[in-house]
Amino acid sequence: MGATLTALHVTAGTAGLLLGPLWLAARVRGAAGRSLAAGYQVAVAAVAVTGGLLAVAEPGLGWLVPVAVLTALLAVGGALARRRDWPRWRTLQPHLLGGSYVALVTGLLVASTGDPVWWAVPALVGQVPIALAKRRLHHRTLLA
Repeated sequence: MGATLTALHVTAGTAGLLLGPLWLAARVRGAAGRSLAAGYQVAVAAVAVTGGLLAVAEPGLGWLVPVAVLTALLAVGGALARRRDWPRWRTLQPHLLGGSYVALVTGLLVASTGDPVWWAVPALVGQVPIALAKRRLHHRTLLA
């Protein structure tokens, strides 16, 4: 069962890592990207569920369960921020969706290398595209 769960986790993570930039590119081009958004949300949810189950099954990794839950909440919150027109959604959405994507990249790098430096590097590097997304969203508001 562990090998199957791991395979599902890796497959879902790969899908999320591929769908995230595709969704972003669609949005930048002005497309709704609803199917890409839905795919990304499903992939992140699957990563969170399988990651949480794997963490509980492996002694000493239970502390990763809140990380899995937070990753899923970031993705859902980012999707809802714009759709529900939350106050300051143009500031919140890039941080929420970007944070969910940073979590996927962090998981890939930490699992691949085992090096703890990869817990910090994606979060630092991820600030640049998040800032650019915020700037683009705020600029479009000023032009409207």
